[in-house]
Amino acid sequence: MKTFQTDLTILQPRDIRNKDIAGICGVARMADKARAAHIGNLGGYKYGNVSKQDKRILSFLGISADEFQNAAVNNPNNSMLSAWVLNNCEKSPEDIKVFNQGCVARGESQPAAETFTAHRRNLAKKRVDITSWIGAVWRWRLWFGK
Repeated sequence: MKTFQTDLTILQPRDIRNKDIAGICGVARMADKARAAHIGNLGGYKYGNVSKQDKRILSFLGISADEFQNAAVNNPNNSMLSAWVLNNCEKSPEDIKVFNQGCVARGESQPAAETFTAHRRNLAKKRVDITSWIGAVWRWRLWFGK
């Protein structure tokens, strides 16, 4: 079983697209942040109700930030935390599939979408494969190691 180090002052949390925990986008990242917050090594990241991403995921799961943090700390690997999440969220596989699709292709407002398209055109005219803010951030981290 794999356990994870949680010093986010020197490491970064897993990608928002990661579905290692319960097959749900963002839960693995949120677990990294919950564990780091528990031991005071959150760095510049936000966890729980101060993070828009976490709030959206927690709302979907129907779990509070404190409950999730306790579970992340007490279930220190993917398998154990996956079982806990699935036992406590009461979501169907179809609900999870829809949530994951929304996470990856999360719609932005029209002005934000126009801004994104303009930035993409200016930075990489041929990069039509970058279709979302999450995709842009993900590729930026791959390119620059951030």
